[in-house]
Amino acid sequence: MAGRTDAGVHATGQVASFVTDVSIDDMPAHRWVRGLNHFLPSSAAVQAAVPVNVGFDPRRDARSRTYTYTLRLSNQRQPLWQRRAWVVPTAFDCEMARAALSALIGTRDFAAFTPPAPDRTTSRTLYEAALTIGADSCRVSVRADSFLQHQVRRMVGAVVEVARGRVSLEKFALQLDAAEPGSMGPTAPARGLSLTEVEYEPPLFNTDHCP
Repeated sequence: MAGRTDAGVHATGQVASFVTDVSIDDMPAHRWVRGLNHFLPSSAAVQAAVPVNVGFDPRRDARSRTYTYTLRLSNQRQPLWQRRAWVVPTAFDCEMARAALSALIGTRDFAAFTPPAPDRTTSRTLYEAALTIGADSCRVSVRADSFLQHQVRRMVGAVVEVARGRVSLEKFALQLDAAEPGSMGPTAPARGLSLTEVEYEPPLFNTDHCP
């Protein structure tokens, strides 16, 4: 698997690999897609398949990963959104959210967004962090070389705190630079998060022609 996700997190761009003795001539990639989907439960489906070298590792060979988090802006409960978004009050300043996201871009120590782990590095490179606004919802998209445990959910939680006026941008920046393990959040609910893309060089899939 290209990435491990928390329970309740979705994936529309997950990548997995397996080894088989069956020749690609005997079983073309498109037949693997149909065959696997025949046996998979309704909650999961293969979208595309390609042959790769036997040494291919979907996790270690990934160049970047993109996660998208959906926020539903409402002052009331939203039953139809409960399994796919975090419902937050409409007192949400989008420009402040964008400013907080901009502060995250670059190579830095992201220890503040993950539990203490002295045996691993917490330095990561965040290439993009953007907020897209819809009619009644918004989406936070982040792309990085890789992510730490709970990093995306904690980043979203911290950005929402800024957007709701609970934490100032100055305090957000200070906590980010201090990099005290697990100090920033709260951890956003898993249900709003989705792994949307994993990039490789060269690209594995032509997304314009995926089934």
